[in-house]
Amino acid sequence: MESKNGTKQWYQRRVRVREEFGHHLKCALRHMYVRDTRDDLLVPTQGSRHMFETELAGFLGDVNHVKVSAESQFNARLILGYSAALSIRAGMIHELGDNRRTWITDKFFCGGPGSVRGFYEDGIGRPLGGTIHWGAGFSLTRNLPFSPHIWGLGKYMRVHHFANAGNVGSCKDELIKDPRVSVGSGLIMKIANFRMEINYAVPIRHQPDDVVNHGLQFGIGINFM
Repeated sequence: MESKNGTKQWYQRRVRVREEFGHHLKCALRHMYVRDTRDDLLVPTQGSRHMFETELAGFLGDVNHVKVSAESQFNARLILGYSAALSIRAGMIHELGDNRRTWITDKFFCGGPGSVRGFYEDGIGRPLGGTIHWGAGFSLTRNLPFSPHIWGLGKYMRVHHFANAGNVGSCKDELIKDPRVSVGSGLIMKIANFRMEINYAVPIRHQPDDVVNHGLQFGIGINFM
């Protein structure tokens, strides 16, 4: 359940976001490189995935920047049926013009079930996002102690233990200072072409302006850290 303090913080964030409403024109070139050798796209147990994306904006309109994003994930099978995953992601935006700026739609955000668990979606740091960010996660997963033939539970569900860290800001000093950290456990379910998580997350390092989610957290998607 969301606390009164969390409700107040989200209201303040929405007010800040409204200040960026308006019409903006962006013309950009984007290139993405992806190499994926994982044995499963949603719940991998071995293999790796690497993504590198660059964007150049500024040909027309009021957006002028170079944006770089990178992600890597390494998976390995361990003993006793466990699998380990290490995920790393980072990004940076460099503005090219003095009279042009980077709007909220292009900035980085941090927090939520898909990145640093234990925080609400985009609940870390600045309400308008940042121009530089990083995130890291380590997890251990294991099949449930059921036969795969019993309702399919052993095939589509796994136990999940995780530790996440990350930060977002506008300069390197902000990233190094006061990183957010969380730990927890839960269940991973593979449903059709999506991955669903039900976790109990505990933020062990956060700041007063963050919107934390200490307790049960639900997430569904494709790309998780």
